[in-house]
Amino acid sequence: MPFQPNYEVPPDRQAYTFFGAPEVGPENVGILALHGFMGSPISTRAMSEFLAANGITVHCPLLPGHGHLPYKIHNVTYKMWLQETEEALAYLRQFCDQIFLMGHSMGAVLGAHLAINNPDLCGFVMLAPLYDLPDWRIKMVAFGRYFIKYFYPLKSKHTDFEIFAGRVKDYDPSIDIYDPNLKEWLIEASRLPLDGLDEMRKAAALGRKLWGRLHLPVLVFQGGSDPAVNPGNTEKLFQKLSTPDKEMKFFPQVGHELMRPVEPIHRKVWLKVLEFIQDHTEAGVKGEKPVLSGGSLLK
Repeated sequence: MPFQPNYEVPPDRQAYTFFGAPEVGPENVGILALHGFMGSPISTRAMSEFLAANGITVHCPLLPGHGHLPYKIHNVTYKMWLQETEEALAYLRQFCDQIFLMGHSMGAVLGAHLAINNPDLCGFVMLAPLYDLPDWRIKMVAFGRYFIKYFYPLKSKHTDFEIFAGRVKDYDPSIDIYDPNLKEWLIEASRLPLDGLDEMRKAAALGRKLWGRLHLPVLVFQGGSDPAVNPGNTEKLFQKLSTPDKEMKFFPQVGHELMRPVEPIHRKVWLKVLEFIQDHTEAGVKGEKPVLSGGSLLK
């Protein structure tokens, strides 16, 4: 049974399935998109619409505790996230015979779990994959979760305001995160449950056990200005991959969500993902030129 949130989730952040246009490509090729920690399906929605316009069916589940403000991750375990991805893969199998994985940040760890247990998968796209925690102090949540319920990042001088306030703005773009009248509310809205942070830590540790066991084709994207994933750690992950069919694309000036339209290079990412799928399907995906949703050509 797919996760059914008991809290409000804006439409763009909800789970989605986009079916590939049959006149463009074969109906049996699909990709399972998995969002990251504190993220939501909105992160890959635009790219998935592009892939669907080019014949690829895309399904993206909503992970438990996600889709709302970060504090909703309280009382959610990483095993619940794994279970949700397993159900999502089973759902996609109803429509597709050739299936790829696409994981953003922590979603790449969840994808690695699926790849290990489903050797028939065709390939794996990793977007800024999580290898280790961005700050060693986060590891202390393994103990702190039993004494402290929430961490308030905007009260700390050592945290990046843009990252954590940005999570709130991503939930509601109408919010002015620089409005002084919202300062106290923003501190509460951006609070993080320590148990949720610890579950993310556990997920990262799981991933480090899995990277060396992956043998399917892999395409990795990483930005050099990523505040959440250290580019050096992504290089470590890439070196651990056992598959001989692997490639990494590095963009020096790009941040964590390099596949979203806010990043100027997002079109390069979309085209490269489509090319990767085309190269690793049995019959390839038809179509003379990739198109953007709305019909405009992607140059």
